[in-house]
Amino acid sequence: MQEEEQKRVDKELANIRKKFTATGKNLGEDGSNTALNSYSRKKYVWKLVYIHVLGYDVDFGHAEVLALVRSNKYSEKHVGYTALSLLLRGDDPMMNSILNTIRKDLTNPGPTSAKNNAPITDTAQALALCSIANISGLELIQTLHSEVQHTLTAKSSTPCVKKKSALCLLRLVRTSPKLVTGREFAPHMAQLLQDKHLGVLTSSTSLLYGLASQNSQEYQSLIPYAVHILGMLVLKKACAREYLYYRTPSPWLQIKLLKFLQLYPQALSSGQSNGQQDQHIQQLVSVVSKILTETDVSDSINKSNADHAILFEAVNLIVTWGSSGPSQLREGAMKLLGKFISVREPNIRYLGLLTMAKLAHLEGTAESIKKHQSTVLVSLKDADISVRRRALGLLFVMCDTDNAEKIVDELVAHLAMADAAIREEMVLKIAILAEKYATDLRWYVDTILKLISISGDHVSDAIWHRVVQIVTNHPQGDLQAYTAATLLVGASPRRCHETTVRVAAYVLGEFGFLVAERPGMSGEEQFRILHQHWATSDSKTRAILVSTYAKLANLYEECRPLVAPVFARCKNSVDVEIQQRSAEYAAMREAFSPEAVEDLLREMPPFEDKKQSALEQRLCEKEGEDSAAVAKAIRPSAAQRQRQAQSQAAARAAEEVAAQQAAQQNAMNDPISPISGESFECLMLHLIFLVLLD
Repeated sequence: MQEEEQKRVDKELANIRKKFTATGKNLGEDGSNTALNSYSRKKYVWKLVYIHVLGYDVDFGHAEVLALVRSNKYSEKHVGYTALSLLLRGDDPMMNSILNTIRKDLTNPGPTSAKNNAPITDTAQALALCSIANISGLELIQTLHSEVQHTLTAKSSTPCVKKKSALCLLRLVRTSPKLVTGREFAPHMAQLLQDKHLGVLTSSTSLLYGLASQNSQEYQSLIPYAVHILGMLVLKKACAREYLYYRTPSPWLQIKLLKFLQLYPQALSSGQSNGQQDQHIQQLVSVVSKILTETDVSDSINKSNADHAILFEAVNLIVTWGSSGPSQLREGAMKLLGKFISVREPNIRYLGLLTMAKLAHLEGTAESIKKHQSTVLVSLKDADISVRRRALGLLFVMCDTDNAEKIVDELVAHLAMADAAIREEMVLKIAILAEKYATDLRWYVDTILKLISISGDHVSDAIWHRVVQIVTNHPQGDLQAYTAATLLVGASPRRCHETTVRVAAYVLGEFGFLVAERPGMSGEEQFRILHQHWATSDSKTRAILVSTYAKLANLYEECRPLVAPVFARCKNSVDVEIQQRSAEYAAMREAFSPEAVEDLLREMPPFEDKKQSALEQRLCEKEGEDSAAVAKAIRPSAAQRQRQAQSQAAARAAEEVAAQQAAQQNAMNDPISPISGESFECLMLHLIFLVLLD
C-alpha cells in the first residue's frame, strides 16, 4: 500500500514539475510559468499542498506560490497564502521577494465605505496575518511586527482583522519575547479592552495574558479593565446573543480574564488601601462569589463543562490569593468541591480532586478537607486511573499528625489491590508520609516493611536507604534494637523479598549486637538467617552481605569459622566488587592489629541530615516543583521538628561529654595544669609546710 502511494506521488510530482517548467517567453521575472492559466496554477499548487500534508518533501513550485500571492484575485491569493504558510519557512531565501507584497496586503486593506470609513473587504489583511503567524521566522518578525501592531491598534481595522492581529502578535511575541515593551504597549491594550466586540475582547485578552506572563508588573494597571469586563459578563449578563454558550456569557473570555488576574495575587489582596482599587476588589469578590454560588451540575454536558471550567479558574484565583483573600470564598469553594468529588462524571470528579489539593495549602482549610476523607478514599477504587492518581495526591496533601496513621494504613491496605501503574507512586508517597508524621519511629519501620512485603518490586533503593539513615541517626530509645529484631524475624523465611534481605543485612551488621543476647538471635543465628538467602541474591545484595559477615565475624568468635569459607570462595568471584571486599576483609586481621580492625568495623557514624531527602527529590522529579505534593513534602511536620530537636540536643550532649573527656585527658597530661599529677603533689606539700609553720 505504501509503495503504491509512493509511486502515485512520484508520478504526480513529475507531472507538476513538468507543468511548472517554463522556457523562453513563458518564463516570468519571478521564475513562474506565465503560460499557466489561473485554474491550472491553483490546481497544481493545491496538489503540492496535499502532497506536503501527506508527509512528502516538496522542494519546488515556490515561484508559482509567490505568483498566486501577488495576484489581486481573492481565489488566487487564498491559495497562494495557504501554500506559503505550509511550504515556506521564515528563513527561506525566497521570503525576501514576497515581503513587500505581504506588507502591502497588511497595510492597504482595500476600498472603504463612505459611511464609517471601514474597509469593504478585509480578506487580504486576514490572509496576510494568518501567514505571518504560521511562518513566524525571525527575519519576518523583525520586518513586519510594527505593521502587525499598527493594524491591531488602527481604528479603521475591522473586528475580524483586530482578532487576527491580536493572535498574530501573540505568536510573534512567543517567538521573540522582547518584541513588545509593556510600558509602550499597555495604553494600547487598555483601548482594546474597551472594545465592545466580544470577539476582539477575547483575542485581546489572549494577547494580554501572553504578555503579562512574561512581565506581569508592566500590565498591572489593566486589572480594573479585566474586573470590569468580568462584572459585565457575570453580574449583569451583558453579552451578545452569538457569544452565549448554553446560556453562559462568553465562557472563554471569563476563563482568560480569571487566568490573567491570577498573575497578581498581591494586587488583588484584601489589604489594599487605595479606594478605587478597593472598589475593583469588591467587585471581583462579588464576581467570584456569584460564580461559586450559581455553578451546579447541569444535565447538559456542554453547559456543565463550560460552567465548571469557569468555576475551577475562580477557585484557582482563590488559591492564588491565599490566606489574604476572603475566608467565606475559601469555605464556599471547599463546600462546592466536596460535592463535585462525589458526582459520577469523571471529568468533574478529577478536577474537583485536583483543585481541592491546591486549596489544602491554605490556612484554615485542613478541617474542612478532612470531612471529605472517606469520599476521597472511595475515589482510590475508581475505574479511571487518572482519578485514582488525583485521589492519592489529595490524600497525601490532606494528611497531618491527627489522621496520618489512618490514611497510611488505608493506603497500605489498598496497595495490595492497586493497579501496577500507580503502585510506585503510592509506595513513594506512603514512605514520605510515614516518615513525616511518625510520632513513634517503630511504626515507621513497620510501615516500610509492610510496603516491602506487599509490593517489594516497587520499593526503590532510596526508600530502604532512608530507613537505614533514620535508624542510624536516632540512637536514643530502643529504635535500633527494635529494628534489628524486626528485620531478623522478617528475613527468617527462606522466601522473602530481596529488599528485605538488603536492609536486614545492613541493619544487623550495624546493630545486631543489641539483640544478640535474646533467645534465637545470637550472632551465629543472625549469620545463618542471612546466609540462607545467598544463593538467590544478586550481586548488590551479596556485596552488602559480605560486609555484614565481616562485622559479625569481628563481634562473635563463633562466626569466624562460618565466615572464612565464604570469603575464600568469593575471592574468585566474577563480580569485582564482591571479590575485592572478600579479599580485603579476609586479609584485614593479618594486616592490622585487633584494635585497628575493631575501629575499622565499628558501626557507621550518623548520616548527614540534608535539607531535602532523596525521596523528596524523587517526588519533585516526578511531579514538578510547583505541585501541591512537593510543597507538602518539603514543609517539615511537628513530629519531624521534634525529632530534629532531640537529635540536636543529643549531639550537643555528646559533644559536651567528649569535650569534658578531652579536657580531663589534657589536664592529666599537662604539667602546668593545676590538676595534673606533679603540680597537685607540689601543692599538697606546700600546704603541709604552711600548716607546720603555724
